[in-house]
Amino acid sequence: MEESGETIAYPVITYIPSADELEISYPEIHRYLGYGRSEVPEWDHALIDRCLDKVKKVMAGKACYSRFPVICHEDGQIRMPYGDIVSRHLARNLRGCDEIYIFAATIGAAFDRMLVRTRLTSMAEAAVMQACGAAAIEAVCNALNDKLEKEAAEEGRSLCTRYSPGYGDLALENQKGVFEVLHPSKYIGLSLMDTMIMTPEKSVTAIIGIRKAEEGNMR
Repeated sequence: MEESGETIAYPVITYIPSADELEISYPEIHRYLGYGRSEVPEWDHALIDRCLDKVKKVMAGKACYSRFPVICHEDGQIRMPYGDIVSRHLARNLRGCDEIYIFAATIGAAFDRMLVRTRLTSMAEAAVMQACGAAAIEAVCNALNDKLEKEAAEEGRSLCTRYSPGYGDLALENQKGVFEVLHPSKYIGLSLMDTMIMTPEKSVTAIIGIRKAEEGNMR
């Protein structure tokens, strides 16, 4: 995005969703537990409720994000804010976009500590807690996505589906680039190991394309 011939530099913004903004999905938890469309037994319902209550008490959902220009080519080459990459899948996802949001999100380290303690006493409960944690970080990402969609709509724009490093042909090494431009350790206490695994465990990074405004929608 340009103004007076100069590229606008957007700040990194920290986002902390309120409890009202977070909708942790039971179907998501069931999916992570492998139930699919199968009926969940009554005893598992009780265990899920107990674990989810514990996760809600310790989780500290937060995210940081910023907005950047992007240039995509049909051959899959993409000019990202941290350098040139090749990903046909991401380029297809970003078709019609001249900007992107990049974000990092987490539910915090307290969940990791609780999970370690739970594994010492009950692996079954730990498995359910893992599923609840996965659904919880998804809820944080969804809440941020909703916020960014509203911001884009105010400009007459729309967003693409978010896309994370490690999906399709977008190499997991793109995590390094995300950390280079966002510095999430500074904003939300998120670290990246040499293995490209993030800590805390239940964390996500993603790229969201911002579609160009149609000329008739420009304000």
